Amino acid sequence: MTEPARGAATAPDRRGELKAHLAEGRLSAAVESARLLLNEQASVLNQRLVRQLADGLGADGGLKPLKVALLSSFSIEFIHDALVAQGFANGLRIEIYQPGFGQVRQEVLNPASGLYAFAPDLTILAVEGEDWLPELYGDFMSIDPASPVLADAAQRCRQEVVELARQFRERHGKPLLVHNLAQPLHRAAGIADLRLVQSQQAALATFNRELSDGLAGVVDAYVLDYAALVAQHGVRQWYDARMRLYAKAPISAAMLGALTREYMKYARALNGMSKKCLVLDLDNTMWGGVIGEDGLDGIQLGANYPGSAFVEFQRAVRTLSQRGVILALASKNNAADVDAVFAQHPFMQLKPEHFAASQVHWEPKAESLKRIAKQLSIGLEHMVFVDDNPVECEQVRRELPMVTVIQLPKRPEAYVDALLEEGLFDTLGLSDEDRRRGALYQQRAQAESMRAESGSIEDYYRSLAMELSVLPVDAASLARTAQLTQKTNQFNTTTFRYSEADVAGRMGAADWELLTVGVRDRFGDNGIVGIMMAQAQGEQLEIDTFLLSCRVIGRTVETAMLAQLCEAAAARGLSRLSGQLRPTAKNMPARDLFERHGFAKQSEDEAGNSRWVLELREAAIPFPDWFDRGG
Repeated sequence: MTEPARGAATAPDRRGELKAHLAEGRLSAAVESARLLLNEQASVLNQRLVRQLADGLGADGGLKPLKVALLSSFSIEFIHDALVAQGFANGLRIEIYQPGFGQVRQEVLNPASGLYAFAPDLTILAVEGEDWLPELYGDFMSIDPASPVLADAAQRCRQEVVELARQFRERHGKPLLVHNLAQPLHRAAGIADLRLVQSQQAALATFNRELSDGLAGVVDAYVLDYAALVAQHGVRQWYDARMRLYAKAPISAAMLGALTREYMKYARALNGMSKKCLVLDLDNTMWGGVIGEDGLDGIQLGANYPGSAFVEFQRAVRTLSQRGVILALASKNNAADVDAVFAQHPFMQLKPEHFAASQVHWEPKAESLKRIAKQLSIGLEHMVFVDDNPVECEQVRRELPMVTVIQLPKRPEAYVDALLEEGLFDTLGLSDEDRRRGALYQQRAQAESMRAESGSIEDYYRSLAMELSVLPVDAASLARTAQLTQKTNQFNTTTFRYSEADVAGRMGAADWELLTVGVRDRFGDNGIVGIMMAQAQGEQLEIDTFLLSCRVIGRTVETAMLAQLCEAAAARGLSRLSGQLRPTAKNMPARDLFERHGFAKQSEDEAGNSRWVLELREAAIPFPDWFDRGG
């Protein structure tokens, strides 16, 4: 049966789809429809509609709750519709606290303020430079350039913002997001600015760099690059001169969606919702044309347009791979034709080794995505599927609404923007494991291949030549530790999410065991793959967090980890090891951890949350002898 031609489908009614999905109780599909609606037409009316529908779901509507506090030097309440709507489009139910503008200092410095009573999950400090640092804006030409007034004012402002961040962190253990300062629409000295000894442009760039450096020393304080965001959209488009003067609301209504999308990048990352895997089509996606019809010499991929646009897109994909995004292929094609392109085309930027999984055949794309998810042991909700064909995109959306789908635009020069604009893969930092993730999944594939060839499971374990290293969490592993609590869903007994500040608050505490677990095998170093956090309470060591990366599931690493905790408890003179199992929709692999290691169930509530205890004097867990212990 011939498929409809590309672009032949009638444009979907996203508003109608969204309402229908909600009426049918299909929340994942509704979230995807809201995302598409706001991406395709982020009008004020659509933002208001999505907010109304989100509000109608109520507290038990299935969205992940996120409390956001907005502290600002200007009127920002007009952003509420866009923020709640964008939250819905990302699976979040956003509750907002906002005092009057200009109340930043009062809210942060007063321990009894409404800010701390609200207990936000994310606090945003949004300031405009002309409000907090007028010396570098309207007053710039009034100050003697030979005097230290400009430098002193910038230093005072920077120090105040950093100190406010420190004060906030002392009173509240959740992340803070701080705007830096945008360039003015008109530079005070005009085109002469860059020839000044103290130019306005350079002074603001220096302030932003030093602000970033200062906030880097405050745990869980992050800089939103407001200056870059405004520049990306254009200062003239970003600001509304009339509303700035009339209501001290300087940001144009048309730009509020762009600002909230930027906030969502941080919200996703902080809530473990960053996407992990990019699944790509091939024909008219990685290259122009159809390899099966046009042949190796006929596809568009090269130095000249439009081939150069596909080269640029491949480079952007390769950069994502270097950031730790897992790459996979899902293409309706002949495998031999595809292999020829990868092996012989001189302009291919991506090679087979960049891809952790590949599904090249003539079956439906939804089936390919399911197989890739199973092969990589990741949830479908962590996958982004990219294709140029609207029919294929709609088929995946219909059958797998939890997958985020990007339908590429008609012109290939717009592909990179379509891929990166939402920041779906953005994380708060990059670890060594992130940069090496592609290689780590290749190691995993090699190990799985060896499993199939081994005579017995113990032969397989020994053949891997695994070395386990268990080390205390320190400054070098703090970011990775927090990242794993935020991202790991499957082998995670409690799924407690912790920020760097949360983990840092436990480091050095005498009653806490905070341990990272690393695994090396014959194929290479897997890096930090496990985290254990346990607290001494009375006669027992209580496991708070026990998680393991899906890359090493099935190798008894969890047994070695429990054995390590038994030893840690014994070293403290404790007689029991206890833990809890909090079932989620995704942590099925961890459900039987305690039971199969001899723990006794002590209790279970209506939600299925259970407590387990192991009496160490009766049955401590031995360390598997197929592991070597590293440092």
